[in-house]
Amino acid sequence: MGLQQQLHLSAVEPNVVQRSLQRIGATSVGTSLFAMVLGPLDQVSHKLSEGRITIGRSLGALPVVMLTTTGAKTGKMRTNPVSAIPYGDDLALVGSNYGRGTSPGWAHNLRANPLATVSHRDHEVAVVASAAEGDQYEEVFAAAVGVYPGYARYRRTAANTIPVFALAAAV
Repeated sequence: MGLQQQLHLSAVEPNVVQRSLQRIGATSVGTSLFAMVLGPLDQVSHKLSEGRITIGRSLGALPVVMLTTTGAKTGKMRTNPVSAIPYGDDLALVGSNYGRGTSPGWAHNLRANPLATVSHRDHEVAVVASAAEGDQYEEVFAAAVGVYPGYARYRRTAANTIPVFALAAAV
C-alpha cells in the first residue's frame, strides 16, 4: 500500500479561486507574503482543527502533510507543514523554500537523517526519504508543477538547485 493510500491523501483539482491564489503565490510579492505567513498559519490551523485543516489545502488546493524530522544539529524533533507531491503511489517533497536562495531546514534534516514521519489528519506513517536525482528529479519536479505551477518560477529564480526527496514507507 502506497503512502497516499496510507495517509488517505488525495490531490484535488483547484477551483477558480484557488487557481487565482496559486497564480498570486507564484509572483514575487505573493512568494514573499506566503513565505512569511503560510507555514505558521498552517501549523495553527492544523493544531486548532485537530489535523483536519491546513491553509495551503484550503486556499490553494495543495496536498499538505505535516513532516516530522530530526534536527541535523540539535537532534530535536521538528514538525513542518509541507506540500506533498503525489509520485506514483507514494509522495515526494520539493524543498523550494518559496524560490529563495536557501533550502528549508527540513531538507537539511532529511539529508542528515532520512528517517521521518508524515501525517495527514489522523494518519501517520514512518518514512524514509531519498534525494531524487537525474530522471527521478525531473519526473518529480514535473509532477510538482502539475500540482502547483509556482514551482516552475521557483526553479527559475532559486539561487541553488532545489532539493527534491522521494518518500517511501519505512519497513
